[in-house]
Amino acid sequence: MKENKQEIKYFVATELEKRLPFAITTYEEIMKTDHIFTPSLRDFHVIFWIKKGVGEYFLDFKKYEFKAGTIIFLSKDQLHYFLPFKPDETEIISIGFKPEVIYRNDLGLEHLFKFNSNSYQTARQTIPVPLAEAVHFQKYFDDLMLISQSWKKEYQYKGFYHNLCLFLLKCEIVQEYQNEINGEAQNNNLADYLAFSQLLEQHYKTEFKVAFYLEEMNMSLKMLTKLTKAYYKVSPKSVIDERRILEIKRLLKGTSKSSKVIAYELQFDEPTNMFKFFKKHMGVTPKEFKNQV
Repeated sequence: MKENKQEIKYFVATELEKRLPFAITTYEEIMKTDHIFTPSLRDFHVIFWIKKGVGEYFLDFKKYEFKAGTIIFLSKDQLHYFLPFKPDETEIISIGFKPEVIYRNDLGLEHLFKFNSNSYQTARQTIPVPLAEAVHFQKYFDDLMLISQSWKKEYQYKGFYHNLCLFLLKCEIVQEYQNEINGEAQNNNLADYLAFSQLLEQHYKTEFKVAFYLEEMNMSLKMLTKLTKAYYKVSPKSVIDERRILEIKRLLKGTSKSSKVIAYELQFDEPTNMFKFFKKHMGVTPKEFKNQV
């Protein structure tokens, strides 16, 4: 498979199982189509559990490796696809669900693995499942499969929601344990990070000055810089710029919108301002990026 040679496909939640806002899919079902290998965007979140095998996948234009025992969390609207792997030596299970399935209250919004487009750091979107924990994760997947396939429809939503929350909570526990054995102290600024990332997702199209986020977060520049350095390794301004660049790249590759339309959609005063902004960060013009092979 050659990157950028395939048309990017957009999947919507109505294509999930039984037209419900969630679905769990076995490896056999996954491999009936080439969707897993097709560069795609979607309006729902996806969790992949790599039960066995090794390979590579792309996430928002970056290549990552996967191996057995890895859980991968994908946010809605992220460009993603797997590179070809050996089917007989691989097994993957997936869970797909609409954001509103879990974001129903403040507790849901505080999940460590909150799905949002700017948490694309590897540490935020993958966890290793220890061998001793694999049986517990299998039980969660088995229960979700049973609910999806066998429960009466009027009970499916509640059952899926509660079991998905238990699954994500288990992921949090495993990640915290991994941090402890790796000697990584828990960051006390997690709540601030989640608040900033949520704020950025809501306003990056219209608010691209640091001053706005300082006021909304009620933070000093020094405090916000410390936060972004800890989680993103760059300054607040760079985080905002990177999010806007990512959206331009997605729209250029994943839609038929012209550069001018994209520029106005992202609140640039003139299309030429976006062209200069993009070339400064990417080293190529929007048109050159769109036509890259």
